[in-house]
Amino acid sequence: QEASVRRLELEIRKMDEESLMQRKEYDQVINERDILGTQLIRRNDELALLYEKVKIQQSTLRNGEMQYQSRLEDMRLLKLKIKDIQRELSVARGGVVNIDGLTRELMQKQRE
Repeated sequence: QEASVRRLELEIRKMDEESLMQRKEYDQVINERDILGTQLIRRNDELALLYEKVKIQQSTLRNGEMQYQSRLEDMRLLKLKIKDIQRELSVARGGVVNIDGLTRELMQKQRE
């Protein structure tokens, strides 16, 4: 019976050691889980910030595109104004040529 008790005590010690090892392993797994959970929260926060930056950049890009289109329209209108002014200048120069000719003709007539 003593041998049986020793055998049972030995098995109890082995089971206690196994239980202790399992408890340590469990604690390590829980610790890793907590670390991974914290990392996941950080990554989610970083991702949210990146999405916010993307939204801001998209908004900035849209505004820039609208301003660019507006400048293109301004340029188009200015080019039309330049053409109008060039036409007016051409007409005015033609008038000046006519005035010079008319002035010469008037002077000739006055001399006669």
